[in-house]
Amino acid sequence: MSKPTAPQSATFRKSGSSALVIGGGIAGLLAAHMLKDRFSEVTVLERATYVDPATSGPAARPSVPQSHCLHMLMGAGALAFDELVPGWRAELIAQGAVPFDAGADMALRVASGWLPRVGTGITLYGASRCLIEAALLALLRDAGNVRIQTGQRVIGIELAKDGARVQGVRLQPVDEVEESFLQADIVVDASGAASRLPRWLARQFGAEHQIAMTEHASGRQYVSRWVRLAPDHAPDWQGLALAPTPETGGRAGMMIRAERDLWGVVLQAPDGTALPTDDRSFLTLSAELSDPALHNVLVQAEPAGPVHLFGRTVNRRRHYEDYPNWPDNLFALGDSVCALDPYAGLGMTAAARGVQLLSHHLDRPGRQFQARLAEHNKWPWRIATDAGTGCANRLASLTKAAPFDPSLAQLLLEVQHMLRKPETLSEEAVA
Repeated sequence: MSKPTAPQSATFRKSGSSALVIGGGIAGLLAAHMLKDRFSEVTVLERATYVDPATSGPAARPSVPQSHCLHMLMGAGALAFDELVPGWRAELIAQGAVPFDAGADMALRVASGWLPRVGTGITLYGASRCLIEAALLALLRDAGNVRIQTGQRVIGIELAKDGARVQGVRLQPVDEVEESFLQADIVVDASGAASRLPRWLARQFGAEHQIAMTEHASGRQYVSRWVRLAPDHAPDWQGLALAPTPETGGRAGMMIRAERDLWGVVLQAPDGTALPTDDRSFLTLSAELSDPALHNVLVQAEPAGPVHLFGRTVNRRRHYEDYPNWPDNLFALGDSVCALDPYAGLGMTAAARGVQLLSHHLDRPGRQFQARLAEHNKWPWRIATDAGTGCANRLASLTKAAPFDPSLAQLLLEVQHMLRKPETLSEEAVA
């Protein structure tokens, strides 16, 4: 394998070297941005086609169920984007995204009340997933060494004779039977939660080496849709979040402004609850939340697309760090490794942090990276699963007290945006 230099040499490009990324979603496109200055050729293989969010809104990509849903990039994710894709903020705004403050422009209700509307310095961007992908693709156009190949299905990896390295991948165009082989110096699996990497490894090394997996059911299920609001009907916030409470039976809701007067709405209910599938039942569920604010806005809104049912969600981690035969030049990240419940809003952030970590490990064996990534993912995993924080009582106390103290509201938002670890909360801060 051609050994790329450390990330500090941002303009270095190893002559004749090639990198291959499986999956052209957010994680895959971020990986391409990071790799383009380190390899002479970068190829992204994506099964689905991209859509233009400016002409097909509300846009959604075939075979990408989550593209129907609004996406949130937390504060820590934005910082990772800054390092990986300089200029992404300006491009996102140019494409139509709406910037707003995570505290001053968000109406946030926790179980104990509304958080103060205070400026936090944490900038969020209201945008559909397809618009975020469009911005990342636009910023790749000037990189003459990046190829984006859509309509490609990767069907396996090929190893060197000693099994220590991946030589490339076998691929097959969608709806065709003829296979081909694509060689690469490194391979990055960013193909998402449905990654077939465990199957490919079993085919190469035998089924006796199973990929260990941890699952944590959220107990939640979701339904979402896009609506449009006329400017004179827009509320005084850019986003609204109503947390679940015992009184609502665990129901919750969120509404975020996106591009072109589009607003993304997500309603949550416990497993086993009948979810809406039409306009009337969607409105009915929105009226069963902890506050009528969301329902009152939806009454004034125009549906911009159908209701999409996502059903129950599961947090899932694949423990590639424990796999004994991991090839040196294979790297897996994003939902392929750690897929989180969308309610926490940490999917893009965890993926971006993973790519950021990979930028510092490209010259090390893949298994070392997977071990570091496993440690790296423990933080978003704890937030998404409410498990093993070591300070759950402090976090619960902070959440309860935050509506009554702007400084505590700021602390809570910093924790939620992964800008402050829960372990750093002092007893005095939440007393």
